[in-house]
Amino acid sequence: MKWYTVEENFLNWLRSYECRIPNTDYGQDKLKPFFGALFETDTLVYISQVSHAKQRHNNIKENMDFIKLYDDKKLLAVVNLNYMFPVLKSKLVEIKYNNIKNLRTFKNEKECSNYIVLLKKEMKELNKKDIGEKAKKLYDLKNNYPDNDISKRCFDFKGMERKCQNYVQEKE
Repeated sequence: MKWYTVEENFLNWLRSYECRIPNTDYGQDKLKPFFGALFETDTLVYISQVSHAKQRHNNIKENMDFIKLYDDKKLLAVVNLNYMFPVLKSKLVEIKYNNIKNLRTFKNEKECSNYIVLLKKEMKELNKKDIGEKAKKLYDLKNNYPDNDISKRCFDFKGMERKCQNYVQEKE
């Protein structure tokens, strides 16, 4: 797994189909990257985001579409896999830690260093969780059993894949 940004024009295109696609513009001093590849289909890559842990997450059990990330038994972050979505491989930009200052501003070097440490901790936990396999199972569940309660929480993956292909035909 790696951290990525996605071209904003492409995200806006997807948001015209699915309004729950996460926002990415939180100001110059914020960056909420995507991670992936969860799995790939032809020219598409499925990605998701990490969300900050909130008190209420302590009481929610992990399941197929909700994953908790820990740092020394402390809840660090959560992943809502039901919000994973496909993007064109050509719209992904890998985040390199040494270039992080090009993506957001920091008050000082310590803040920058702390942010990189956080990203590394989150990535370490993501890699422990076998999230790619869970994502593929969720994808299959949604496509094969759309009336399942968990499936109903998910994006329309096949519809979003078609939207991505339409982008290629209309925009490129």
